[in-house]
Amino acid sequence: LKVFTVAGFISLLLVTPTLALVVTNKDAAEQKIGVHMGDKQRVDTIAGGKTVDLSKDCASGCGITGPWGYSWMAKTGEDFSFDAKKGILKP
Repeated sequence: LKVFTVAGFISLLLVTPTLALVVTNKDAAEQKIGVHMGDKQRVDTIAGGKTVDLSKDCASGCGITGPWGYSWMAKTGEDFSFDAKKGILKP
């Protein structure tokens, strides 16, 4: 039974998809977002209608600020988009 349980767990890990953290700019204009990862920070530019994948840099979560007027604490699996006039839009 233990061998079956371990084998089942390993197979589950192999087929479980990697969670992404994707930010989509719904505006036609390019927008900038701040990405805050603990003691590191950077500014990313997202072209109009384009997407940026922050999964690698924000695997443990990160703060994201942008043209919507407030910050968002994001973590993998919580993809979202934004429109500068409407704010954050959950998919």
